Amino acid sequence: MVRAADATFDYHGALVVVETENNEIVLIHPLGGPDHSPASLPSDPCLNGEEPQIAAIRIVKEKTGLDVEISREFTTFIQEGTPTGTMCAHGYVATVTGGELLADGPEGAAKAYSIDELPAIVPVRIANRRTLEEYLRQRHADER
Repeated sequence: MVRAADATFDYHGALVVVETENNEIVLIHPLGGPDHSPASLPSDPCLNGEEPQIAAIRIVKEKTGLDVEISREFTTFIQEGTPTGTMCAHGYVATVTGGELLADGPEGAAKAYSIDELPAIVPVRIANRRTLEEYLRQRHADER
């Protein structure tokens, strides 16, 4: 993992892999996403002064309608070239504790998918792709 003190960046961002009790992953579907890769993790920049883990819980609620508990931070990396500068990205795993999936959230519908049937991430969301790929890599390694 990258330590924030060791890197230069403009802001922190939280990206969240939300696991359901049915062994599914919750993704959002940003409006205008291409048909061949329509999905995204719940993610956003942290508010000024907001701790990334607290931001992760807020972001999931806003974008999916779900209440979550953070299980762990599983990746941290520097992502250059975002629309708002260089991000120190924090990837979290969260479990659902309540709420209901939004059919019409601020970035489109939130849906739960079987781990074997995840849709592709919107191509321009590079940090989302990196985060989900690392989650799947770690999950696969743990299953061995």
